[in-house]
Amino acid sequence: MSQPQDLEANLVFWKRLEGQTLEVDFTKAKPETCMAVMEEADQNQPVNIQDIRGTEAEYNLEQNGFQYVWHDMPELKDVAEQSQLENFILPKTEALVRQITGATRTVTFAHRVRCLSVDEALLANNRAPAHSVHSDFTPSGALHNLESVIPDSEERAELLKRRVLVINVWRPLKVVQRDPLAICDWATVNWRKDRIANRMVLPHGWHELGKYTFHEDQRWYYLRQQQPQEALIFTQFDSESERTGGGGMTLPHTAFVVPGTEKFPARESMEVKMFAFFSDGPHSVSGFKNGKVWSLLE
Repeated sequence: MSQPQDLEANLVFWKRLEGQTLEVDFTKAKPETCMAVMEEADQNQPVNIQDIRGTEAEYNLEQNGFQYVWHDMPELKDVAEQSQLENFILPKTEALVRQITGATRTVTFAHRVRCLSVDEALLANNRAPAHSVHSDFTPSGALHNLESVIPDSEERAELLKRRVLVINVWRPLKVVQRDPLAICDWATVNWRKDRIANRMVLPHGWHELGKYTFHEDQRWYYLRQQQPQEALIFTQFDSESERTGGGGMTLPHTAFVVPGTEKFPARESMEVKMFAFFSDGPHSVSGFKNGKVWSLLE
């Protein structure tokens, strides 16, 4: 086994803000003005990012907020075909999440494919990967999004009596040579001090994601030369964590630049975001399946 290749890279965090919130109203200002307001909060920080190649199985959703799973999916070669995506790739990804977590129901609400055949202009300009430390939601943002995914208030209330997760499944479509994805171990995040609620008011409603400030206790990881079969599953909301004072497990993550790889082929990847629901008791924590998760599907 080759030696781990830990890296030091500049990650884009946010400065600490009064009240740890920033609301930007896109209905009252031009988009470029709103983006400039948010960019003013950016703060670059050199961070050591540990390569966990060879020790992947030591990390799991329950303790760390992420885990890698070997999951071969031949259909990925046809990811640009809508029929393959709808009939095979998304259902298989949902089945993987149910198997890993023990959830009884999953509902995909967003997916994004970044590959040359469907997103050539973005990839050519290196604008596709998000080079800013963030989480897809805050707890408030996740619960607000649930209202759109499950519009029936009675059904939603019933689901919220039990554990509810937001899970992101991210995988490359080719071996990662540039812009790898880094994740921060949730056990090292001081969410009360680190997380900033970034609410964006849009014409059709609002969305609230998490931005993060840096502190030295944070531990950042990546998987060197991640392959398409190596799915990264990470939590973007956990109602049990929120209920018990754990902050909702909105895992910070970001793409980052590895010096010397700027001229390598643009990264191609797919991410699938879904709600996962449980039916085995109020706020159950027994749904997560333990064991040799890294080779679960070999």
